[in-house]
Amino acid sequence: MKSIGTELFAASLGARANPKVAYERLSARDLELRETWFRDAIFDNPEIVIGPCREAGRVDDAEVWMPWGIEKNFGAGPIDVLLVSSYGRVGLVETKLSYNPQKRREVVAQVLDYALSLQEKGRSALPDLPQSDDSPDEEDLVDAVSSGKFLLLIAGDSLDPRALRLSEALLARHLTNEWDLGMVDINLFRHADRPGEVILVPELLGLVRSDVRQVVRVQVEGQVAAARVTVERIAPDVSVQRGRKLESPDAYLHQVATVAPDTLETSRTLAAAFALRATSAPSRIQLDLETRTLNLYALLPGGRRARFLTLWPQGRVVVLFRYLTANGVLVERLKQVCRETTGATPGETRFELQMDAFSPEVLVELTNALCDAVEAHEIA
Repeated sequence: MKSIGTELFAASLGARANPKVAYERLSARDLELRETWFRDAIFDNPEIVIGPCREAGRVDDAEVWMPWGIEKNFGAGPIDVLLVSSYGRVGLVETKLSYNPQKRREVVAQVLDYALSLQEKGRSALPDLPQSDDSPDEEDLVDAVSSGKFLLLIAGDSLDPRALRLSEALLARHLTNEWDLGMVDINLFRHADRPGEVILVPELLGLVRSDVRQVVRVQVEGQVAAARVTVERIAPDVSVQRGRKLESPDAYLHQVATVAPDTLETSRTLAAAFALRATSAPSRIQLDLETRTLNLYALLPGGRRARFLTLWPQGRVVVLFRYLTANGVLVERLKQVCRETTGATPGETRFELQMDAFSPEVLVELTNALCDAVEAHEIA
C-alpha cells in the first residue's frame, strides 16, 4: 500500500487556496510505459533516483552523480543504468514495473549479482569516465570498485518494500563489501487536461546500508583458566571480494615496502604524522584506509566526511580539493598552503607530488599545515 495520494492539487496563493485536482496518479500499465522508458529517464537525469537518497542523508550534498552506461553486461546480465559519482562510487540501477511478474527475491538477488560480477571483473571492464568536470579521479574509481563502494538501486512504479527485508539477509552474506541498496518508487501523475504530460515524483521506500565487518572464528581448547584460545581471521571468498580495505597503517607500509621501498622511511614518518593529527583532533579529522591508500578525512556535519590528503604506496602524496568544493574559502586556503610549503602550483581539483622530490620534514610540514587549515575552518 502506497503512502502517497492518488491526486496532486493546484492551489492559489491568494486569500483562499481553492485547491483543484491537477494531476492524477496512474501506473505504468495505465500509461502503456515500458521499463525502457524508466531506464532512459533515469539515464537522462540520475537525480530521479539519487535525489531521494540525498534527501535521506544517504548521499553527500556535494556528491555529483553522472550517467555512465545503459545495458552494460559484466557477466551476470545487462545492468539497466550504470552511474558514477564524483567520489568514484558506482551506481547500479535496475528498473522493475508493477506488472513484471518477477518475484521480490529474484529482483534483489539480481542486482546483487550485478554488483558481484562487476567487482570480480574490476576496473578494466568499465567504460571510460564521462567527459565532465565532476568525473572522479581514476584512482578513486579503482579503489571504489575494488572495495565494492556501490549504490544499488531498484526503481519502478509500484515497488514492494518487503523486498528490503530480503536485501538485509542477502547483504549479510557480503559483510566485507561496502554496498548500499535502496528502493525508489517513481510515482507517475498525469495532467488532467494535458494527457501527454506526466510528473515524476520519486519516493525512497527504504535503504539498507552495509555494515562492513571483519569475520573471525574463536576456538577455545580446554577448561578455564588453563584454556588455550585461538583467534583465526576468516578471509572472504575471493570470488566474492576482489579487494579489501587495508586493516592498519602497518598493512599500508607493507605495500610500500613491496612497491616503492626507497620511500618506506618517508612513508613511515608521514603515516605517524597522519595518525598523530587524527588522534589530536578526533572531532575534526579522521584517519582511514582504503584498498591501497592511507587517508585523512575532514569530518562534515551530519556524519559525512571528505577526503583531503592521501598517501599512495607508489610514493605519492595527493591533496584533494574536489570533495570540499562546498567550502570555497577552505579550498583556497589549502591551495595556498601547498604553494607556500612546496613552491609548486596546485591544480584545480588536486595537488600531487612525489615523496622523493621533497624532504620528510617538508612533507610533515605540509601535512600539519593542511590539518591546521581544516581544523580552523567551519566546514559546511
